Amino acid sequence: MKKLLPVIILFLVFGCWPPGMDPDKKDGKFLSDVVNLEEINSEYDDYNSDLPSNRRGDLELVFSSRREKKDVLNLVHMHAYLDYDKRLSLRKGRKQNGGVFLGDIYDNVGQLIGKANGNFNVYGPRLISLHDDLNSFGGAEDDLFLFYADDSSGKMDIKYAKRGPSGPEPVKYLNSPANDAYPTFSRMGDRLYFCSDRGGNFDIYEVKIPRKETEHITLESLVAPAKYELRKVEELSGPYNDKCPYIQEDMMVFVSDRPGGQGGEDIYYSEYKDGKWSTPINAGSRINTAYNEYRPILPRLSNFNYWLMIFSSNRPGGKGGYDLYMTGLKRYW
Repeated sequence: MKKLLPVIILFLVFGCWPPGMDPDKKDGKFLSDVVNLEEINSEYDDYNSDLPSNRRGDLELVFSSRREKKDVLNLVHMHAYLDYDKRLSLRKGRKQNGGVFLGDIYDNVGQLIGKANGNFNVYGPRLISLHDDLNSFGGAEDDLFLFYADDSSGKMDIKYAKRGPSGPEPVKYLNSPANDAYPTFSRMGDRLYFCSDRGGNFDIYEVKIPRKETEHITLESLVAPAKYELRKVEELSGPYNDKCPYIQEDMMVFVSDRPGGQGGEDIYYSEYKDGKWSTPINAGSRINTAYNEYRPILPRLSNFNYWLMIFSSNRPGGKGGYDLYMTGLKRYW
């Protein structure tokens, strides 16, 4: 009964079950299959996804696609939910489990991606709520922000968009004369990761922002910190291309074309321990192929006992170009 109390309290407070949880279903067994998201994919390239969960328990899928403009990648937004039948699937639409939450900040997703899109490529969306996604203290801003990169200048630059008439704006301290993309954040907001080819090939970089444990995190402290330390993450880097970092808790997934993989770009993962990242592990032949796997993400889903991963691949058997896929990466408890 004690284990049920936090869930019951969340239901009473928010009028819904926690993100990713269906009160009539268990989290299901580990998803070992690699599932093509057929209901979502198109004949065009679909990749570079993010999947935050809103306060109603629904999911907000955002990804890059050529389905609209054909010649360039722009962001697409869909409401989504996880469905359990014989196996786990990601479906389009809403599946509310009770209750109504008015004025949800995730209702602004469409406005944010509208600001980001244009006649250029848009990559690596990362939707961040200071209230929901970061361990902020003292009343964090109750709003949603979109971080991404585009090549409107002829190279990839990291930018952010927020609600209101202004923007988007570049994240100047992360950008360089080279390509910079795929920002991702630690829960404490004290570490930020991205990839850049400023050193010749693509490497993963870390920004450390000094914070107090009970600090109130603001947007300004993320996009223009007063103090920060930048380093190439040597323990993850090599003379090859390491790209698309994405972190959730103490786990990072990224892609690399380093030797020893299945071929093309493979998915790797690493764990953060004692202030550094462990030696990267190839996700193996169950997930990787001789083709390219790209931009893996680990959605934050409270009732899962394993890391669910969404990624893209141009392997045969899809709808065309790059398709979005889903599978379990590894158990964590």
